[in-house]
Amino acid sequence: MTVERPNDVTEWFESVPHLFAEQEWEVCERIGQSSLSHCHCPWGGRLLKLTISGIQVQNADTSKLLLRPEARAMHETRSSLWGCMELIEQLVSVPIVSRQTLCRAWPTNEDTTLMFSTNQCDPADALLICRPQAADQAGLVGIFAVSAEKFHQWMSTNRALWLDTALRAATHLLNRPGITDLRALDENMYTVLSIHSCKRGPPLLPLAPGSTEPAAVTIKTDERSQLGEWSRTPLGPDGKFRLVSFVKQFAANLGMRLKAYDSLDGQRLVHYQCAVRRDEWERIREEFLYAFLVQKRAYRRANGGSCAPWLAMDTEPRFAPDDRRVEVASQIKSRQQKPSQHKTVVRRTFIEVADDDSTEDEFAIIRERSNRRAKTFQSRNSWSSESD
Repeated sequence: MTVERPNDVTEWFESVPHLFAEQEWEVCERIGQSSLSHCHCPWGGRLLKLTISGIQVQNADTSKLLLRPEARAMHETRSSLWGCMELIEQLVSVPIVSRQTLCRAWPTNEDTTLMFSTNQCDPADALLICRPQAADQAGLVGIFAVSAEKFHQWMSTNRALWLDTALRAATHLLNRPGITDLRALDENMYTVLSIHSCKRGPPLLPLAPGSTEPAAVTIKTDERSQLGEWSRTPLGPDGKFRLVSFVKQFAANLGMRLKAYDSLDGQRLVHYQCAVRRDEWERIREEFLYAFLVQKRAYRRANGGSCAPWLAMDTEPRFAPDDRRVEVASQIKSRQQKPSQHKTVVRRTFIEVADDDSTEDEFAIIRERSNRRAKTFQSRNSWSSESD
């Protein structure tokens, strides 16, 4: 049965639940603990799996070896490592779009998965999964969806040479020049904002200049300030306050541009947190926080009491529960623990194969039968002659 091409990392594991299992993969080349294997692709063509183990990594957290695509793009723009680029020839006239999505703590808490996808009709999707193996070692699993024609082209090459080249390339990828600076950039790419103490309702929004919306509360401010009129923050469709929407609207009403995100590295943040690019936040931080401080006065005036919301920066991200991820991760773990071969019991001249659905009682009967030994007895005549 053909299934739809996956749109996210979780759909990959739902469509191909045996990604990490040994079942259903045919190994066509092996060097040490590294291997190249393939299997049927549910949405057409074939899946190739490249498993590389024991990559030595220098001075790095092995759970964060794969870096965000936006950090890599920014670093390559700043760095002259690759030298100048010049267009020699344009081979196709249509634009080629490649989408990259990084998911940390997936499919296990130590793993990082990078998904590649295109908008073309031909399956060209791929996953790159990094798995820590020791304090200074990691493994990479690359999974590629290719058409049947491309699969036969790949299989016609020198697979041993291809696998050896992949081993060298993987080591270079995780230890390449400039990687230390790139990891530092990636580590500080985003800051997480959190809001607290909203006991009397959500924080207020400043009215934008020229707004016709009636103010919920008005306070006295400097004549040059436009922070005298405030409105209440609307709740989301689910009836909850969402910090991500508030931060974007708060900045927009102040005439500032700020992008805020409700997820980080593939996981959705709780409703009272959001992520912003650190460089963008530093550019407007002082003006934003001053306006938020004035907001506290307006909040107390509107709601009474002495408490008011406060905004924290550089907080630890907290992620909303995701039942779908939990279920898929449980299925992955179950398949990895499942033996790749049938349980077999050898009996004299034949083999009894236990089905996967066999019960423990059936296994016990098979073991009992196998432990039985044939008993031989001397004939009565032979015993009588010996007695004489």
